[in-house]
Amino acid sequence: MTSAFALPFLSLPDEAVTLSRWMIAQTGQPFIPLKPMLEEWDYAADVELRGSILIDMQAAARMLSIPEDELKLAVVLKIGTGRGRFPRVVERVSSQLVETATDKALELYALVPGNTLSGRLHTRIEVLLAASAKNASILAPTRIGSRLWSHEFSVELEDGGDSRFPIEVVSFIETFPNQRHVCAPWYLSWRLGGLASDFNGSVRLYVNSDHAELAQRVVDGDVLTLQAILGDVMVQMVGATLDADDLAEQLDGCEEGSVGAQIAGWMELAFPGRELSELRNIRRSMLGSFHSSLHAAAELRDIE
Repeated sequence: MTSAFALPFLSLPDEAVTLSRWMIAQTGQPFIPLKPMLEEWDYAADVELRGSILIDMQAAARMLSIPEDELKLAVVLKIGTGRGRFPRVVERVSSQLVETATDKALELYALVPGNTLSGRLHTRIEVLLAASAKNASILAPTRIGSRLWSHEFSVELEDGGDSRFPIEVVSFIETFPNQRHVCAPWYLSWRLGGLASDFNGSVRLYVNSDHAELAQRVVDGDVLTLQAILGDVMVQMVGATLDADDLAEQLDGCEEGSVGAQIAGWMELAFPGRELSELRNIRRSMLGSFHSSLHAAAELRDIE
């Protein structure tokens, strides 16, 4: 259950709700367990989600101090999309009533048109009070629509807005002969000052395949290796960008999918709510904290 504050009424603990593993598929393809990223997706492909939820109505009635014969709940499924940690657009796709105790799980399904998606697919399940009870406890929820339980998850869309970071595994001996970075483990290629440029078209990370063990870890998706590399990229790009005198104006003019928008997202992720002046002070006076905060923000998390 996700809650950022104490509710003024009783709510449902996770023990009263059983949520199945969510499955995802592109239309026409078999369903697979939901993972942090939906690979090989593009805007032409619709996305389907499938799962189920089972509410122990007897336990729910007891925990909410509402007589079981008066308890009515609604299960609401919402879908959102957009870059960053919070969705830009949210839509309610289904609402189902639960009135009586049953051993049968409630099936949840959503078909999301690919052309409506951008960067990340957010999903939220809510259990709401569907009817007021006459004989409930003074601590019981009474207002229809009161949120009693919720669960959120999201999946990154590989080729939408927040696409996978552009990485190429190449031999530096062959690709960058006689260059000073020929023995480096990786090399970030980008042009400082082009904040309005398309991120995928102007930023490229090269991993040195001459370091065979490192290259294999990248190919295998080793999370610590990728975090170290992405953290270094974030340190380079955020640090260099902070030196611009008119940075606030430049970032305000950056569109979704641009270099500036990506850098702004990284700064908010690593230093939520901080002004640009504060970030500059941290970088100047607490360089170790500045670097480690960006490396921490590069952490790759699995979705349970």
